[in-house]
Amino acid sequence: MIVEKVLNNNVVVSIDPNTKKEVIIMGSGIAFNKKVGQEIEEDKIEKIFVVDDKGMGNKLKKLINQIPDGIFQLAHEIITYASKKLNRKLDKQIYISLADHIAFAIKRYKNNIQIKNDLLDEIRRIHREEFSVALWAVEHINKRLKINLPEDEAAFIALHLVNASYQETSKESVIATNIIKGILNIIRYYYSVEFNEEDLNYDRLLTHLKYFAKRVVTNNQNRSTDSEFIDLAKKSYPEAYDCAQRVKSYIEGNYDYIVNKDEIVYLTMHIHRVISVLRNSKI
Repeated sequence: MIVEKVLNNNVVVSIDPNTKKEVIIMGSGIAFNKKVGQEIEEDKIEKIFVVDDKGMGNKLKKLINQIPDGIFQLAHEIITYASKKLNRKLDKQIYISLADHIAFAIKRYKNNIQIKNDLLDEIRRIHREEFSVALWAVEHINKRLKINLPEDEAAFIALHLVNASYQETSKESVIATNIIKGILNIIRYYYSVEFNEEDLNYDRLLTHLKYFAKRVVTNNQNRSTDSEFIDLAKKSYPEAYDCAQRVKSYIEGNYDYIVNKDEIVYLTMHIHRVISVLRNSKI
């Protein structure tokens, strides 16, 4: 195969000569001193990710350019292991959400910032299979990077696996799409902004809303705990918190679903992040 684009020293983009589909190829040092048009050394190929959807491929390439080398490969290994152990096909959006989460978790660890998962015991109990895989994932990350991520990260990763396992009917998909559209409109009108759909933070928000909408459609509610994070979110990001409260009113007024405190916190964080980038770009 031929190099179409170099993403970093360990990842290149190519075209499969048989299927003519775009592929993301991973391997240690596979792109070192390589230029577009040169042959890829087959003995250096460790993983090949087939890009079935162009939009998804563009998002993945953008993410790979923004996270440290090796993180996407780690996410790919975890997803491959999870699919096999759980014996299920996972939504490919997890490649974006999980790689992004791992990169952020490592950054927090290096900055000595610890986030407790208040749902740790609940996730361990309710989602036993996913949590078992997630424990392996944390151990895999720790061994590979010689760090010491806590067990709380396994709970976060387990939820990524749970979210990526949801299956929708056509009707559910339409309802979920309308939910996402409604939430995005609330944010647009609240801040009087138009989103930059090329911004990775917008994509992170959209991915979160997709999983949130699936929970609303399936009424798959996670019980919330009284966490100090809700007060911290309200104090730190009052505008985004108020906007998240409007989302809560919209959901609870139109669907048989109660938006809990944990979801308000995550909505607040995602809204703040995407709006901050939009505002900074106008300075």
